[in-house]
Amino acid sequence: METPAAEFDPQMLFDHPDPYPMFAGLRATMPVMRSEFMNRVSWVVTKYDDCFAILKDAETYSSRSNAEVGKVMGRTVIEMDGKEHTRHRALVQRVFVPKGLDGLQPVLENILHEIIDGFAADPAVDLIAQFTERFPVQVMAHMVGIPRADYPQFQKWAIEIIGFVKDYPRGYEASAAIREYLLPIIAERRAHPQDDVISHLLAGTVDGQGLSDDDIVSFLRLLIPAGAETTFRLIGNMLFALLTERDRYERVRADRSLVPWVIEETLRWETSVLMVSRQTNKPVTIRGVDVPENALVSIVVASANRDEEHYPNADVFDLDRRAEDHLGFGFGRHHCLGYHLARLEARVALNAILDRLPALRLDPDEPAPTITGLAFRSPKTLRALT
Repeated sequence: METPAAEFDPQMLFDHPDPYPMFAGLRATMPVMRSEFMNRVSWVVTKYDDCFAILKDAETYSSRSNAEVGKVMGRTVIEMDGKEHTRHRALVQRVFVPKGLDGLQPVLENILHEIIDGFAADPAVDLIAQFTERFPVQVMAHMVGIPRADYPQFQKWAIEIIGFVKDYPRGYEASAAIREYLLPIIAERRAHPQDDVISHLLAGTVDGQGLSDDDIVSFLRLLIPAGAETTFRLIGNMLFALLTERDRYERVRADRSLVPWVIEETLRWETSVLMVSRQTNKPVTIRGVDVPENALVSIVVASANRDEEHYPNADVFDLDRRAEDHLGFGFGRHHCLGYHLARLEARVALNAILDRLPALRLDPDEPAPTITGLAFRSPKTLRALT
């Protein structure tokens, strides 16, 4: 069964105001659509059940489709399959499981309060520029073992790498700059290990072989931007949801048992990363549409998370929803490695804001904030009165 091709403007990846009506239309009329986007043909999948089945089936749907990202970041676990993926993931997974994160919360709280101290006494604040963009990248830099003075530079590199699709030369330059920056640190950790991610990577082996410097650089190129970028968007979307309907903010401030559910509902309602890709290992049929071998499949997890057949009133942010089965962190073998850390950061960040800024509210004299993007979504600004 053939479906017509559709064209998308690449600028929508960064500035699209609201893709959810489009996703709803696709779910209703063309839940598996052949698309031509940036000279690549892919099959776009938008229904929850189909997205879940694809993410779950790592034998049929390969992650080698992420090799495009590897052109900038180097070869990483996100494009590996099978035993290679399992071995490389195991090297760092112990750092990101709850036991591996023991003792990190006081560090997060210190970082948070230092950031909040910088604007708490001001009458107004842009929560994106002054808070959410600063916190997660500092956490990742701390875990990797980067000097605090270099955090702003790493934030700049992280943004440029994540945006490589929009500006390839700048993405490549940032990738090369990170390599040159990290190589001396890696050499120092080989000689003098510490309790940080680089030292853990150096101590690990794959098939009896230690990781090369470039292996470690590639992983860190993925870890720092991905960990910081997605989490700052999660926290920004969460604050947007609570402040645009401020009774939610008051309710959560009074009942902190709601904090974990705020995080889960945010991940469902406005997930940071809207889609992930896979490549077929054999011809498949998805909802009656024939997809050939070696075809790219775009799994629109943001659409799946708003599938009206799976979630009632799916477009509504609902504090009383208990959607533990959302696909905000993916599913299956490539389930997000840092999901425990992301939840921890979001929980500690929200509690700190609720504690320190009980009167926080949107600035009525500023334009109403919006969430934008088609690849990544979050507000660009969130101007508030403290």
